[in-house]
Amino acid sequence: MKRIIIIVVVLAILAVVGYFGYQQFLAPVEATPTPELDLSAQTILPDVVSAEGFVIPAQKAELSFQVDGQVVEIPVAEGDSVEAEQALIRLDSADQQKAVEQAEAGVVQAQAAVTSAQAALDQAMAGPTDEAIAQAEAAVQSAKAQLEQTKAGATDAAIAQAEAAVRTAEAQLEQVRAGARPEDIEAAAADMLTAQASVRQAQTAYDEIAWAGDVGDTPQAVALEQATLAFQAVKARYDALLNGATPEEIAVTQAGVDEAKAALEAVKAGSTDEAIAVAEAGVAEAEAALATVLAGATDEEVAIAEAGVSEAEAGLTSAQAGLAIAQAALADYELRAPFAGDVARVSVEEGESVSPGISVVSLSDSSPWYVETDDLTEIDIVQVAVGQPAIVTIDAIPDREFNGVVTNIAPRSEIKRGDVTYTVTIKLTDADDAALLWGLTVFVDINVG
Repeated sequence: MKRIIIIVVVLAILAVVGYFGYQQFLAPVEATPTPELDLSAQTILPDVVSAEGFVIPAQKAELSFQVDGQVVEIPVAEGDSVEAEQALIRLDSADQQKAVEQAEAGVVQAQAAVTSAQAALDQAMAGPTDEAIAQAEAAVQSAKAQLEQTKAGATDAAIAQAEAAVRTAEAQLEQVRAGARPEDIEAAAADMLTAQASVRQAQTAYDEIAWAGDVGDTPQAVALEQATLAFQAVKARYDALLNGATPEEIAVTQAGVDEAKAALEAVKAGSTDEAIAVAEAGVAEAEAALATVLAGATDEEVAIAEAGVSEAEAGLTSAQAGLAIAQAALADYELRAPFAGDVARVSVEEGESVSPGISVVSLSDSSPWYVETDDLTEIDIVQVAVGQPAIVTIDAIPDREFNGVVTNIAPRSEIKRGDVTYTVTIKLTDADDAALLWGLTVFVDINVG
């Protein structure tokens, strides 16, 4: 009996296990019904996207110098309206101005060289001028006349002239040996006394201002120096007259007498074969020069002249390039407005030094005004498009709304306080009469509906 009960329990267990296995693995699965969508529960996008931003000008620029230097002039002030290319700040450019002047002088010199070279080429190609021929023929005639005179010997007039030169030299020697005349010494002494009086007068005038110090360039100091130098010169002349001629002065005068006598003897002796040969060589040289002039320039000489023109023109080109570089460098010492607008900020004063690349002027063009906002998230930006209208309100002008239109959407996002944002620019279409300022806070409602 006990065995029958055990068999029944085992069969019951197997039946239960089989049932659960069937339900788990073999029983067919009923399809789950699909719920219907409730369209009334869908999210509806807003017609307006709001953001916060700032007023900005149409154009803005931070201006800096390309060179360093000291500020010498600031012809504008903050708030001034300026035209394009108007000077804003000038640096000390004295050294660069000298470089420009030197370059300009180089151009003038190069231009003169081109003119001279071109004239030489023109003359070489045109042949000899009547003036050049006349000069060469005159040189030939002069050389022939000199030859004839050399062959003919000395004339009476030449001998008389040489004798007169000897007498003059001897008279000078006697005067040097005899020394100064008494009246010359007295005149020199009087001049020295006058010069002394001038020195005393100048010294008195100088003493009246000497106490002031640093008077070296005053008229009184200059007058005293001039009077002193004049006195020293007069005294030296007086001492020379009083002491008589030195041995060196007598020797020089004696040499002049000897030279004059030798010249007289040469004139009386007549022409030598050597002198005639020299004169004949002079004629031959003059005739050869005339023949060269009449023949004109050779092909080689023309080629040389053409090369001279090319070289001079190359020098002019180089000089002009150097001038252009110097002028461009000079322009770097003056900061000019790249466009017409308003000076928003000047961050340097006269006398201060500036460095390249450091902003010294902020320039803006507020015609028209724009609004820039970087407050639109990635959820909002997908609804915004260029051309959409916008309403702009400004805390500083609470009683007025401004109309605008979206003009630009930045294609790249930025991370702002952990959020992904995009920058949008809006042009204000009716703010020309408003007293707006760069940087005012605004609130923007963009109609994206």
